[in-house]
Amino acid sequence: MKCMGVDLGHKRIGLALGESEACMAWPLKTVRVEGDPFFALDEIARIAKENGVQFVAVGLPLNMDGSTGPSAKSALRWKKAFEKRVSCKVVMSDERLTTTGAHRELESLGMRAKNHMRVVDQLSAVMILQSAMEKEEGRKSGEPGK
Repeated sequence: MKCMGVDLGHKRIGLALGESEACMAWPLKTVRVEGDPFFALDEIARIAKENGVQFVAVGLPLNMDGSTGPSAKSALRWKKAFEKRVSCKVVMSDERLTTTGAHRELESLGMRAKNHMRVVDQLSAVMILQSAMEKEEGRKSGEPGK
């Protein structure tokens, strides 16, 4: 099944695509939003439809203690608005530390920090999608703890 990961931000939204059968995800693109991710709803819905996406994982920016702050509430509202534009399953996926992990991954590949911004949101979207696909696969197989 074709899947998409979404890393919401106030300046950029990172997108990733994936295949659930292979449980593999890859970077797709970064959408510039400059202030309000709600302005990109139609564009991202169009991208999902063009790519035949059947499952979307949207990053949920919980606080480190697991509580829901303003960013998480905004992401939940974005998900609801997005669901009205697509006919596929849309889930929220905990995105705590994905940006930190993405920066570390890019550093380990030898990329200079000043060059991270053009791909870090896409890599965060990959991590969000990868986590969501693994969680969905665990649900299907009945594995405990997933």
